[in-house]
Amino acid sequence: MTLAELQNLGASLLDWSVLLAVAILLLVVVLVVGRGRLKQAWLNLKTRYRLNHLGLREIANFRFPDGLGDYFTVDRLIMRPDGISLLMYIQYPGSIFCADDIDEWTQMLEGKSYRFRNPLVDLDYQIKAISARVPDVSVNGFLFFSHQAEFPKGCPERVINMETLPPSLKRNKKVKAEPSVISAWEKLSASL
Repeated sequence: MTLAELQNLGASLLDWSVLLAVAILLLVVVLVVGRGRLKQAWLNLKTRYRLNHLGLREIANFRFPDGLGDYFTVDRLIMRPDGISLLMYIQYPGSIFCADDIDEWTQMLEGKSYRFRNPLVDLDYQIKAISARVPDVSVNGFLFFSHQAEFPKGCPERVINMETLPPSLKRNKKVKAEPSVISAWEKLSASL
């Protein structure tokens, strides 16, 4: 090999190593800067997956008659082996201060506070409307808060998240639903 060929080979290898070093540096910068966003995207994906795999069967995002001539939107209706659960998905980031029996809850976000109506009131309203349609089956409900919410002073029993999902809501294909639950589910499904 001649000296000119060795110099060309050396320059070529140097070009590739510089290009590789720049690419690695860019990847590190993207990962460091975007790490929070990547984590949030991963948690959002995980939450969406979990929500789509609850109970024996589920129906999401549908309008249901309230019995008074109007409708409300149900986030998720979930068939359990022994009944039906209603799930309201709430995406309020920050610290949430709440209790069963207060009219307004508070969200603290970036040093500011925001009040919102106690969502358990709407949940109870929806549970009553669904129970009226299928009175022979147990109907309960939960508020499912996203991973971005935290409850520094605690929360009501019916407030759940990914870590506190009740076992009754988790999917278990080995368990069969009671015949009365299947009948009620079919009745509810037919009315949609």
